Amino acid sequence: MKKLNRVLLIDDDEITNYMNQRVLNKAEIAEQIDVVLNGEEALNYLTGEAHANATLPLDLILVDIKMSVMDGFDFLAQYQELPDHHKAKKVFTLSSSASFYDLEKLKEFPDVVGFLSKPLTQADAMHLVTEHFS
Repeated sequence: MKKLNRVLLIDDDEITNYMNQRVLNKAEIAEQIDVVLNGEEALNYLTGEAHANATLPLDLILVDIKMSVMDGFDFLAQYQELPDHHKAKKVFTLSSSASFYDLEKLKEFPDVVGFLSKPLTQADAMHLVTEHFS
């Protein structure tokens, strides 16, 4: 299985980020994993020097829906407006919220490829890569 170049995790819970990073590392699916704590930090990351000067392209964003400062929906609304060179190849939501309302609202964002439920598992990560990046 070919590794992804770079993954961006967006979640306001540091423990969740730690666990997701650990799962991704254990699955050995990415060369680099970057973490930000909310949608605002993610937009700054995507439009800033760290992303512009990165040697590896950004393949995947995993974004939580329910976050403080800027939630996933607000992030996705602004993400849609970014030029393509600031975007990842694929965006998935990774959330414990699986309400009908949230799943319907995600259909408003064409950049969102799919929804994953927390907690992220190694099997989920590997399936995501083989299904969407092969």
